[in-house]
Amino acid sequence: MTYSTMISLIVCYLLGALPVGWIIVWLTKKRDIRYYASGRMGTSNVIRMVGIAAGLLTLALDFTKGYLAVQVVRAINPNAGTWVEAIGGFLAVLGHVFSIFLIEKRRNGKYYLRGGAGGATSLGVAVGIWPPIIFWIGIPAILIYLAIGYASIATLSINLLAIIIFSVKEIFSIEPHSSWYIVYAVLTLMLVTYTLRPNLRRLMRGEERVMKFSLHARLKQKKEQQ
Repeated sequence: MTYSTMISLIVCYLLGALPVGWIIVWLTKKRDIRYYASGRMGTSNVIRMVGIAAGLLTLALDFTKGYLAVQVVRAINPNAGTWVEAIGGFLAVLGHVFSIFLIEKRRNGKYYLRGGAGGATSLGVAVGIWPPIIFWIGIPAILIYLAIGYASIATLSINLLAIIIFSVKEIFSIEPHSSWYIVYAVLTLMLVTYTLRPNLRRLMRGEERVMKFSLHARLKQKKEQQ
């Protein structure tokens, strides 16, 4: 591994680790988002605490972190293999989920890294690799979010669809394609699934939080009023 490759991978992690949601909530409400609702830094929790506008800003900036991670690799390593893009993208999502900037010591004496679930950042990475993929995974994920209101399901759909799209591109040799992009999508899905364990358990119990603006929430509310 070359020096420039190591630098680019470190930058990818630090870029992804920028706690955008935490900063926005702190500047707006002077509150630490880690101790409210889900405790994550993502769009949904920011919406709950500050509002839709702040949530959309968080979404855009978290997406940008992932997109820029791929561009950083390409700028520092113009001739780097696709494995550097894939690993750099994964490290950006890893940084978002486990941010070095949000380290805390708990009562058990152990240190933990906090962050978000990684949905927007993983989408940004995928779009950085191949921009048209936003139509194949970004728009469907948004529609799923608006329809059912479960951020966890929308987040997982991003990575599931990324695996499918990158696999199809590899099978049919549609440029740009690489088995490393599939590796990125699989690793990211595993990471996001691990992060969303509490949400998935609540979902199975029927206790998962649903966003009030979703079609699912509105139909449920309308049904209860009848």
